[in-house]
Amino acid sequence: MMLSRLARAALAPSLAAALACAGAPGVGTSPVPMGSGAAPALPLPPVPELDGPLAIRVQYPRVDAVVTSRDSNFIFGSIGSGKARLTVNGAPARVYANGAYMAFVVNPPADAPRYELVASRGADTARATHTIRYPERAVAPAPATDSAPAARPDSQPTSRADTIAALSARVDSLRTRLAQEEPIGWVQLGQPGAASDTDRVIIGRPLVGGTYKWFFTPGTIVPLLARTGSMARVRLDRALDVYVDSAEAIDLPADTPAPRRVASNMRVRGAPQGVDVIMPIGPRAPYFVEELDRAIVVTLYDVRVNTDIVNFAPQDSMVRSVEWAQESSERAKITVNLRAAPFGYLVFWENNALVLRLRGRPAIDPRRPLSGLTIAVDAGHPPGGSTGPTGFYEAQATLPISVRLKRMLEERGAAVLMTRTTDSAIALGDRPIMARRANVHAFVSIHLNAYPDGVNPFVAPGTGTYFFRTHSEPLARAVQRGMVPQMGLLDLGVNYDNLAVVRGTWYPAVLCEGAFIMLPDQEAALRTPEYQERYARGVADGVEQYFRTLASQ
Repeated sequence: MMLSRLARAALAPSLAAALACAGAPGVGTSPVPMGSGAAPALPLPPVPELDGPLAIRVQYPRVDAVVTSRDSNFIFGSIGSGKARLTVNGAPARVYANGAYMAFVVNPPADAPRYELVASRGADTARATHTIRYPERAVAPAPATDSAPAARPDSQPTSRADTIAALSARVDSLRTRLAQEEPIGWVQLGQPGAASDTDRVIIGRPLVGGTYKWFFTPGTIVPLLARTGSMARVRLDRALDVYVDSAEAIDLPADTPAPRRVASNMRVRGAPQGVDVIMPIGPRAPYFVEELDRAIVVTLYDVRVNTDIVNFAPQDSMVRSVEWAQESSERAKITVNLRAAPFGYLVFWENNALVLRLRGRPAIDPRRPLSGLTIAVDAGHPPGGSTGPTGFYEAQATLPISVRLKRMLEERGAAVLMTRTTDSAIALGDRPIMARRANVHAFVSIHLNAYPDGVNPFVAPGTGTYFFRTHSEPLARAVQRGMVPQMGLLDLGVNYDNLAVVRGTWYPAVLCEGAFIMLPDQEAALRTPEYQERYARGVADGVEQYFRTLASQ
C-alpha cells in the first residue's frame, strides 16, 4: 500500500455508500467479484490451523497511537490459538483458524482511551490492556466582527438566483483582488540541471499542503506573492496562483527584469522512439500538460504566442497538426493533434525552447505481444507499507510476488527491470526514474491494501488498480481484468490516484492493490506460494492483454 494513501483510500461510490451504512461485521463466506454475479473461480486458500498458548498481541493500532476515526475503529492482531474466543471492550472479535483476529468496535471513551482484550479457551484466560490517544480538539474560531448580521425573523428568504449571483460576485471580486495583488519579488523554482531531460521537477499545489497538480522545470522564474510557513505562493499568470515548497522558491535580486516569453514558429522533428514538437519561447515558462483522446494540450502561463508557421518533419506520422490559441493576454494553449492516442511523452527545455517529446508505440507481435518489450516491475515498499494481523509486512509479500511476475513476463518474451531485489529501502521518487532511464514500455507496481481509521474492513475488501496519467488508463483496466479472477475477491475497480510511482509520463504506469493484508484470511493467503503465484499471473495476463489490444489499434 502506498503510505500516502492510508489517509485517503479511494473507493467506488457504491462501496462508499455501503461503508456509510455498514453495521457490525458478519462471518459470511468469501466475497465474490462485483458485477460478475458468479462465485469466484479461485477461492482463497484456507487459513491454516494453529492452537498454541494464549498470547494477546495487538498489531494495529500501535500502543498510544492517535486514532482518527469519529466513533468506531478496527483493531487487529493475534492471540495464539484459532480455538480461543476474544472480546474487545466486551464486544466479540472474529478469530480465525490461525489465531489472528479482527474487530470493528466502538471507540473507547475519551476519558479512558484504551481497549480491554480478553482471550479465553476453556478454563485458560489471557488479558491485555491496550492504550490509544485521540487528536487534540481544535478550538472553534470566534465569529468575525465584520460578518453579515443575522436575518430578522420577518425577513424574506434569499432566492436561489440571488444566492448564485452573490457567490458569483464574490468570486469575481476575489479574482480582481488576486489580479491586482502586487508581487513582492521574483523567484526561481529550483536550480536547472545539466541534463535537458532531467527527472527533477518542482511541484505546484492548488492549496497549502494540497495535492500535486503542476510539475515545473527547475530554473523557471515566476513572481512571488507571499510565503506561508513552509510554502510559497507564486503567480503563474494574473488568473492563477499556486503553492510550491518555500525552499524551492529561490529569491532573485530586486532588479530582476520580468521574463519576456513569446512562442514563435514551431517545428516537428524526428526523435529517438518518436518525434519532438519544438516550441521556441525564450526563458523557461510554467506549463501544464493535458492528455486528450488523440491530442496533447500544453498550457503556457505568462506567454504570448506569435506563431506564423509550423514545420512538420517529412518522416513524421504521429502528429497531424499543431494549433495555438491565445486564451488571455498571459495564457496560451498549444494543441498537438495526433493520429492515435498518446502512448507516452516527456517535456524538457532545450536552447530556450520547450520540447514535447512524443513516444511512438512499440512494434508488437500479436501472437507474442511482450516479445522485445521491457517491463518495469516495482515491488512496493520499503519505506512505509502495511502489516497484517500476524506481523506479515507488506514489503515481505510484494517482493516474492514481483519475482514471480518477473519470471512470467520473461517466459512471455519481455525483458524485466526490477526496481527492488532486496529488502533495502528504495525512495519512491527513484523508482519511476529508473524505469524512464531504462526506456521501459510499461511500469507495474505491486502493493497490498489497508483501510484508514473508521472504515469497517469487513464490508468491501478486494482488488483494485490505480493510475494517474490518462494514457495509463487502458493498462489499468487490462490489469484489473487479469487480477480479479485470480485473486477471488471483490472487484474494487480502476481508480485515478495521484501516486508518486505512477506519475511518470514516458510509459503507461499502474499500481496494483491485489488484496488487503490487514484482513486475517487475506494475510494468510498472501503467505502462500500459491496465492503469490496467482497475484503475479493476474498481472502478467493483464499486461500481455494490454499490448495485444494495442497491436490491433
